[in-house]
Amino acid sequence: MIVKIVQTASSLMQAYDIESDLFSLKGKIGSVSAKQKIDLKGEEVSIEGYYQSSHWVNYIPFRTLFGKEKVTRTVELFRNGKKHGSISLIQNGMFKQFYRITLDGEGNFHCYWCSKGSYNYVSIYHGDTQIALIETYLTVTDYKYVHTLYLLDEYSKFGDTLSFFVLYYANYQFAERLHMSKGTVYQKAWSISKYNHKFNPAWKETNFPRKSLLDRFADAGGENK
Repeated sequence: MIVKIVQTASSLMQAYDIESDLFSLKGKIGSVSAKQKIDLKGEEVSIEGYYQSSHWVNYIPFRTLFGKEKVTRTVELFRNGKKHGSISLIQNGMFKQFYRITLDGEGNFHCYWCSKGSYNYVSIYHGDTQIALIETYLTVTDYKYVHTLYLLDEYSKFGDTLSFFVLYYANYQFAERLHMSKGTVYQKAWSISKYNHKFNPAWKETNFPRKSLLDRFADAGGENK
């Protein structure tokens, strides 16, 4: 499964169109703050995310040096009005951060990000298996980013929830609020992380061969690599 998440509004509003072979959704993140509600809606599904303040122990200095996790940026998820799980940023050491998605009845998904040149990537694992990759082209026009979620077909039931995670991730990583900028910004970045090895550069080509991708989608964000 390939899901395209295209930002349609920036600055005063942060809005997204989400399209795949299985669903068509609309997304919205906070226009003023990353702590505002996150919405993902379609004909059959609605996922809402509400920011939760972290427990005070997570702000104890040097907590991770004593083998304790630091848990922040927690968002509680509700799917069609029912509790669905949560997403949090986990820090467990110097340059050791990842996002953890916990879904009721489905366990944990770990999400490791890295930037390499013109692209930002997030590798998503369920247990020891990489099930998905998020690719974001860093060159952007009017701060409207384009994200592509590549998800193994056998995990397609998580497509809408992982699309929500893309909104959550963009909420902190890419959203430019209340800006007056117009035009294209060319960007490159390289991340420093002890989890950079979690990015497998061959995963996309192995599971989503280039010819198949070009046949199904025009790359709205730039050249495919």
